[in-house]
Amino acid sequence: MAHKFSFTVEVEVERESGKFASRDEMAEQIQEWLEGADEGSVSGIGADGDSEYAVTSWEVSEA
Repeated sequence: MAHKFSFTVEVEVERESGKFASRDEMAEQIQEWLEGADEGSVSGIGADGDSEYAVTSWEVSEA
């Protein structure tokens, strides 16, 4: 049985140095980080800490 989860992630950035970047450039970089966060599985959970689930779908989109 598959379970589907949705999470909302809010990211606020503040320039510390260098030239200004566009909002699109910042959003693209953050989206790449989130897409790279897919570990491929969820493991070490459950009552005995030995349950493992494969990640079968991973989608990141800007709201």
